[in-house]
Amino acid sequence: MSALAASVQTTILAPLPELGVVCVSGADAVPFLQSQLTNDVSRLAPGKVQLSGYCTPKGRLLATFHQWRTEEGVFMRMPREVIGSVVKRLSMFVLRAKAKVTDVSDRWATVALLGDGTDALRDAGLSAPDAPWVSATTGLVRVDRLLPTPSGVARYLLTSPRESELSLSEEITRGASNHWWLSEIDAAVPTIFAATQEKFVPQMINLEVLGGVDFKKGCYPGQEIVARSQYLGKLKRRMNIADVDVTDIPPAADVYHSDAAQPVGTVVMAASSAGEGAALLFEAPIDRLDSGTLHLQSPEGPRLRVRPLPYVLFDPTE
Repeated sequence: MSALAASVQTTILAPLPELGVVCVSGADAVPFLQSQLTNDVSRLAPGKVQLSGYCTPKGRLLATFHQWRTEEGVFMRMPREVIGSVVKRLSMFVLRAKAKVTDVSDRWATVALLGDGTDALRDAGLSAPDAPWVSATTGLVRVDRLLPTPSGVARYLLTSPRESELSLSEEITRGASNHWWLSEIDAAVPTIFAATQEKFVPQMINLEVLGGVDFKKGCYPGQEIVARSQYLGKLKRRMNIADVDVTDIPPAADVYHSDAAQPVGTVVMAASSAGEGAALLFEAPIDRLDSGTLHLQSPEGPRLRVRPLPYVLFDPTE
């Protein structure tokens, strides 16, 4: 049982002040983003939320995020620490398009709901999405249901106007944002933070397996490199999950193999698990998992206990 499954014995509500929101508005918002992002914005229907990414021309990810469409525009939810660079870079390429890229984080607050939250949502007068990647909107409050953890912990993100207060039951356990990030690691869904910007091609962190890359949508920055990696069979590196007996893991920490003096991989994201060490997602060559051992920060550092991914790696182009 993972640390999260052991801790989520009831419904948990956790504020996520580290997440912000970008809005791309205007008549050309969709075609503009269609030329910039890894996923197909034109197919993003109301009532859905979509995983996507934004790459450099070299195919390296600047951000991963959830996105959705409303009459106001296309919204992208991501860590606040990367929003400045994303907004600046997207704005550089607007040119003559009728689109405006705006950081609207001060208008919106996001909280996570973990566990069986259906009754809690309905008691608060909110609709509950019935499947992952499905959304429900009540007034200005948006509820996105995301992938569950392998142990079956349901996961929701609620985004609402910052000036309003969600009236969820006081009986719900109030938790910390760490609960959310542990759930993301359990579900093996990566997030790019400032320390990991430009370190990974999407496939290195399994983004295409999770539905975050559309190989038929046409060009975007880095598209040729992403496509070449997919079609020429060069997927030699992948993201995996591990547990480790330390809690202080620096962003983008190096991963070493017991038989190598130089680092072979990178920590994608990590979260401490109630004083019992930490869980993490890391990227490394596939063949390094077949023999020897993996360690954090040095060949003799804390050993990573690799556990199975909650999904099967497959080629979405086949």
